[in-house]
Amino acid sequence: MNDEMLLHFSIGPVQGFVAQARKTRDFWAGSFILSYLTGHAMCEVIRAGGKMMLPYVDDKNPDPLLLAIQKSRDIKQIDNDPFIATLPNRFMAFIPAGFDPALCVQAVERAWQIIAKTVWNNYVASVADKGQGTSEIWKRQVNNIWEIYWAIGGKNDIDLLDRRKNWRCHVLPIESGDKCTLMGNLQELSGFIRALERKKQDIFWSALREMVGGYDIDEKERLSAIALIKRLLPLVAEQAIGWRLSECERYPSTPYLAAMPWIKKAVEFNPEGARQYAAAAARLPGIKYRENPDRFYCLQKKLSEHPQAREFASLDGNCFFTNALANPRLWQVAESKKSISEKLRQQLITNLQHLTGEIGMSPSPFYALLLMDGDRMGALLKRYDSKEVSRALHVFSQRVPEIIREHNGVLVYAGGDDVLALLPLDGALKAAVALHFEYGRSFTASKVPPEQATISGAVIYAHYNTPLASVIREALRLLDDVAKTRTGRDSLAVTVWKGAGRVLTWAAPWQIIRNGDPNIIDEMVSTFTINDSREQEYNNTFFYNLRERFKVLADEEGNVFSGWSEKDVIDLLAAEYRRNREREVDWPTAQQRMERLLRICCRSWRDEEGRVHIAENAFTLDGALLVKFLVQKGVER
Repeated sequence: MNDEMLLHFSIGPVQGFVAQARKTRDFWAGSFILSYLTGHAMCEVIRAGGKMMLPYVDDKNPDPLLLAIQKSRDIKQIDNDPFIATLPNRFMAFIPAGFDPALCVQAVERAWQIIAKTVWNNYVASVADKGQGTSEIWKRQVNNIWEIYWAIGGKNDIDLLDRRKNWRCHVLPIESGDKCTLMGNLQELSGFIRALERKKQDIFWSALREMVGGYDIDEKERLSAIALIKRLLPLVAEQAIGWRLSECERYPSTPYLAAMPWIKKAVEFNPEGARQYAAAAARLPGIKYRENPDRFYCLQKKLSEHPQAREFASLDGNCFFTNALANPRLWQVAESKKSISEKLRQQLITNLQHLTGEIGMSPSPFYALLLMDGDRMGALLKRYDSKEVSRALHVFSQRVPEIIREHNGVLVYAGGDDVLALLPLDGALKAAVALHFEYGRSFTASKVPPEQATISGAVIYAHYNTPLASVIREALRLLDDVAKTRTGRDSLAVTVWKGAGRVLTWAAPWQIIRNGDPNIIDEMVSTFTINDSREQEYNNTFFYNLRERFKVLADEEGNVFSGWSEKDVIDLLAAEYRRNREREVDWPTAQQRMERLLRICCRSWRDEEGRVHIAENAFTLDGALLVKFLVQKGVER
């Protein structure tokens, strides 16, 4: 092997393929397919005697997805069925002299065509004659989706692939006709123009929907070949990739993730009431037990103690929200059964309100999307031993799945320095803090200084009915523009996203957030959520008045008290705090509490040299409002 020759290889598009998702399963599938195809390219390098540089390949503790791919290629028994995307869409590897990277390209195309052909044969082929040019649309889209780039250079040419990508040579064919409802740049498969041939288009999709099942393709969905492959891969995985993806056939929905803490409480405090509610909900026309509670530690434990509530914890996530139950469009019902369905849903709303009253809390309509990414990875690989960096990233990525599980989340992707996960509202910040700690710890055995091995993160708290594609785009913007650029890397940015868009954004360097145990936000939340309202340090009236009375003092950038001294701000807040208390609070105590609250209202950032700065005379209320949101869990009181 000529260890001076380094192959750089990448598959795309990433954001265009992954982020265009309506169901959480689409989101997962986009990441998994990219990771799976990259694994096939990596196998060609390894088989030829090459050595992976990034990601690190540990023969003693191999990546589960890469191992499964290798076994499937050799027609060997696969012990476990990996379903988490753990391989990045790009890699670097030392290659032997004469190695042809076209072998990697061919491996990717071959694996992709098998997936596409399996979906076609099982679902589309038998209804293709009901479309207009369906076969041609399928072939055009399947054969032109991937942007594959590779370059060969010396061992120090770390940024060679980025330079190669500047030679853009991937031109997509023109897509005419009606567009896919999921991937708007691609034509939907029937080939008909809805404005002219609506009936024919509906016949095609009704036939395909019947082949697949109504839950997997909704009534209003008309998909492209690529979107359909993403949606249906878990159903044909054993044929398409060599092992089952049963964990992903019932992928957790956003309303289920949002409601999970409430579901746990209901199972714990009123298992019989939960059982009765599930029995009534089972009569809803078209209802199915679609969720898998065994994926989550918190539900596993409670269901082992109260097994009679298992059907309740397996209900469609929409069954836990009165607004969802009241929305007839969410429930596919024949015309003759609409009155029965409406009556039953009204009864379920009453039962749900009663159950909520008994356990003393309402389900939150918000879940969290967590995105994390290592900082300046290219510079790190250039400056330090690439093997040590790669090995540290391998250690980190292997620890990620357990951290996400511990916080009752669903891991979508964990490869190298990247993490993408969905979590309940109350687990996201704790998971982000744990991942930041683990990232730094993974580099302790390397020669990389701790201040150089940093990772930034973004957390989006989104209402469960917000389009998932919008949430993903916001997470990417928040990570790049706010956490990394505006706040200066090694930072976390948080946004709350409601129906009309983002309502607040708060960001700070990790050094500020992790200054103490618990972290600064959880510390504030815990003091705000003491059960006895007379002992609460902060109440809703205080936060409301804070926002209403002082928003007139905000400058163009949203900072309040601009130009005020910290002491003056503390005194003003303390006066407002004492005025809204239900019991007497002395002046020193009020000042002390307001000083602590002010810590998260001060704008902070990190400069290019890594120094943390805290604004001395500019404050924002978004930190305080974030605490209020987390305490209320998005449920207005």
